[in-house]
Amino acid sequence: MTLATDLATAFKDAFREHPAGTALITAASPSGPVGLTASSVASVGLDPVAISFSVTRATGSAGALLAADTVLVHLLDARHVAIAQQFAVSGGERFSPAQGWETLETGEPFLPVVRTALRARPLHRIPVGASTLVVAEVLDIRSGPAAEPVVYHDRAFRSLGAPH
Repeated sequence: MTLATDLATAFKDAFREHPAGTALITAASPSGPVGLTASSVASVGLDPVAISFSVTRATGSAGALLAADTVLVHLLDARHVAIAQQFAVSGGERFSPAQGWETLETGEPFLPVVRTALRARPLHRIPVGASTLVVAEVLDIRSGPAAEPVVYHDRAFRSLGAPH
């Protein structure tokens, strides 16, 4: 093995054991709604109110998200583990009526029964190797009821128990 392979493996192992919040990022595209599950969403600042997330390729759903003028970042909870799993794999069921999707007046696909959905406009798209870091200004926040949090840890979605 090369040093780069050892470093990449150690890096993946380190983050596999680091729990991260689970989000579903959606957008409207010329070919229809697109979305993907992400564990890289983070707050950036308050002036402007901004978030960041990364995507690992520039094709398919990720490419369409990168090209979108606006995105909707759904902060998921334990009620949405099945949807998170579907959007995390290629070919998973997406945007089905049974999942409860709506379309916002601004065009983004919206899952109304989530704890929080942040509508955002990308400010910066920064290439980092095969990935792209997106910094986006939050334009609107839709809040729902508190629910049991979920994190992604060791390649699985895990509940943290009832909210306080």
